[in-house]
Amino acid sequence: MTAAAWEPVYVRAAVPGDVDQLLELRVQVMAGEPVTQAWRDTLGQDLRERLGVDPDLLVFVAPGDGGQLLACAIGMAYHGYRSPRFETGRWGRVLIVVTRPAARRRGYAKAVMRALLDAFDAAGCSASIELRATDMAEPLYTGLGFTQVPSGSYMTLRPTPDRPPNQGGSP
Repeated sequence: MTAAAWEPVYVRAAVPGDVDQLLELRVQVMAGEPVTQAWRDTLGQDLRERLGVDPDLLVFVAPGDGGQLLACAIGMAYHGYRSPRFETGRWGRVLIVVTRPAARRRGYAKAVMRALLDAFDAAGCSASIELRATDMAEPLYTGLGFTQVPSGSYMTLRPTPDRPPNQGGSP
C-alpha cells in the first residue's frame, strides 16, 4: 500500500515470519556498528521465540502491498517500582523505529509509533515512555508529544577490556 495523505497506513503486530525483514530493517539504523552472523542469529532467535508470546515485547510493522515491511517500531515494557507518579510501576522504552528509505515521509513511522504508544498504554506504562531520538526523527517524536530531557541525563555502561561483563557472581 502506498500511503497518501488520504489513505490510511495499515499497521499490524509483528509475527515470527517477519523476523528476517525486521533484522534487515534493524541493520539500517545500526550507524556503522558491526553486523555479524552471530548478532543476526542471536537477535533472530530471540525475536522468533518472543514475538506474540512475551507481552512485554511490543513490535508493530507497516507492510506494503507485496508483503515487504516498510516500517517497524519495537519497544519494551518494563516493571519498575510503584510510586504516586507511576501507579503501575510500568514504563516503556522505544528501542527502534525505522522506515525503508524509499518509503520515508509517507506516514509509516508515525503509524507504527502510534500503534506502539497504544500498546504501551494498554500495558499500563503510559506514565513514562523513553526513547533516544536521531536529529532526523526528532520532529516525529515531538509531534507525538515527547519532550527532551536535560542533556547529560542519559548514560550507559558497557563492557570494556578492563571491565568485562559480569558473569553472574560477585567478586
